[in-house]
Amino acid sequence: MAVLDDRSPYAIAQDGLSELIGASVQAQRVEAMNAAMRVDVLFLTVSYAVRAAEAFVAASLTPERRREMAHRAVTAELATALHVPERTMQRQLDDATALSTRLPATLAAMRDGAITMAHARVVIEHTCDLGDDREAVARLDELLAEFSKSNTAATVRRKARHLRDEVVSENLAERQRRARAKRRIEFEPAADGMAWLHAFLPAADAALIFDRLDGVARANRDAGAAVAETDRSSVRLRAELLTADQVRADAARDLLLYGTLDAASGSEFADAVDRVRPSVHVTVPVLTLMGEADTPGMLDGYGPIDADTARRLAAQAPSFTRILTHPVSGTVLDIDRQSYRPPADLARWLQVRDGTCRFPGCNRAARRSDLDHTIDWNDEGRTAFDNLAHLCAAHHHLKHETAWSARHTGAGTLEWTSPAGATHLTHAANPIPDPPPDLAQPPLPDEPNF
Repeated sequence: MAVLDDRSPYAIAQDGLSELIGASVQAQRVEAMNAAMRVDVLFLTVSYAVRAAEAFVAASLTPERRREMAHRAVTAELATALHVPERTMQRQLDDATALSTRLPATLAAMRDGAITMAHARVVIEHTCDLGDDREAVARLDELLAEFSKSNTAATVRRKARHLRDEVVSENLAERQRRARAKRRIEFEPAADGMAWLHAFLPAADAALIFDRLDGVARANRDAGAAVAETDRSSVRLRAELLTADQVRADAARDLLLYGTLDAASGSEFADAVDRVRPSVHVTVPVLTLMGEADTPGMLDGYGPIDADTARRLAAQAPSFTRILTHPVSGTVLDIDRQSYRPPADLARWLQVRDGTCRFPGCNRAARRSDLDHTIDWNDEGRTAFDNLAHLCAAHHHLKHETAWSARHTGAGTLEWTSPAGATHLTHAANPIPDPPPDLAQPPLPDEPNF
């Protein structure tokens, strides 16, 4: 006899979706456990080959050379058996060795299926250069393994940059000076007549370069929209077809080849470039700015930078917005109002608070996202710090056009509810205290409707 289901259609649909989401989660757990098993097997294989080196390499070699050649021999053996390039195999063996000898907490989380190999590689990346600082490696291993269990690999990477500064004993300024010496440009051939051009640069320079290219893309989009509004028949085909990624790539090409984006160079972005000024936030503790402390500054979208660089950017770089913070509480004391076309104080404060899009797992910068009323304006939602949060365009649409919903729970934290009924918390990048009363008041009536 069939059992009647008296639940609402919505409850039935939600439960069905929840079961399928659960199955996907379980599949990923199994994949993570399999990846951990692969790590164990690779490490055991290499260890075995090195211990039995006499059976695989010439006896005339020194012990050190025998170990080296045994390692190279087994790398080639694995690469040919698994049909992967030797360089790729070597990276996998390096990862397996790091996890098996230096990162027990991360490997244990993988064995439990709690984190993926992508998370593990982030931990490896941020501990591989710490040498004999075993205490720092162990601390990062524990903290990042736990943090990885509830965050995306991209978010773990951002967290790792902050944690390194807290747990590594070596001075941040010295580490950054040493890293700066490694700056370079790399050319990597790709398929179909294309290639990658990689630039390894100081974070402050890279952030400004990308922001300028992103500004060119936005200006080009706005110019195309303006032409379309006045005379649709005259819109250039490229204005309609170019994506933001394509514009950024083309603008970088023009700058590197011709040194400028002006009309004389033949750049198609000459109309847009005059309006573009790069702007990146740098947060500086007030005592650091005064030279009385060496507390690191924070570069928007990146993480800690050494005190000398923070002071230089705050004092000399007009393209950076300087934000001063209290040395103990972290409260924002002052926001530099000299930047080009400054937004309203409340919007600037919220950029500092949020840091990124507030949807779970999204790391798009707040300054490239929309300010959203958590409770809609049309539903009498207030325009105030405790009813506003940044959402990138994609997640802004997702919140308003699907069953995803959010609510503020205090201190800048958002609680999201998915269509399947799952809840996820996202926290402010900078959970600073509530703003002064003048910033918390409703704005003038011409506040845009988000």
